Amino acid sequence: MMTRCGRVIVVLLILGLSVSPVSAQRAGRWTFHPQYSMVLPMSDETREFVDGFSWRGGTIDIERGATDYIAIGASFGWHVLSEENTKTSVFPDGAISGRALRHVNSVPLMVTGKIALGSRDGIQPWFGVGGGTVWIESRTESGALAAEDTNWHRIAMGEAGLRIPRDSGATITLSARYQRAFETKGLEREYVTFSVGYLLGG
Repeated sequence: MMTRCGRVIVVLLILGLSVSPVSAQRAGRWTFHPQYSMVLPMSDETREFVDGFSWRGGTIDIERGATDYIAIGASFGWHVLSEENTKTSVFPDGAISGRALRHVNSVPLMVTGKIALGSRDGIQPWFGVGGGTVWIESRTESGALAAEDTNWHRIAMGEAGLRIPRDSGATITLSARYQRAFETKGLEREYVTFSVGYLLGG
């Protein structure tokens, strides 16, 4: 999957180089992009373990402009899902049934590519892709009992967002990012993050 994501990033870079000249305004400059992220589970397997909207998450993107419209970089995050329910949780060492508190902690580490559209003086939509690895902990706590399963997975993501410049010179961002952690030891996770951020630099 990393190979496919890498190909898409290369295509985005070539497209950006072909449709826009290299700009001294953003090309070669670094941006730091902290974001507050909310998390929504997506797949049946994820929602079977923990369902419902979560308000706990954060994402940081660090990118370098290749042109005025293309950026390549890295993304780091910590996204949390939690719910108290009565489902059965199956782990390699056994299972826990009955009312319990269930958590999913996801820490993705990805290489990303983004392409922005429109004038940088106004609201700019952007689209991005990425791929890499993610550490995921699935944990169930019931009274004095606790069981967890932690694994590294391959991950792929796609996103869309808006850059909103302010009169103060700051840039606010809104985005939605779909992330899929591929199967490892029979377990996979899918979720979407909805983020509000602050773009620094560039």
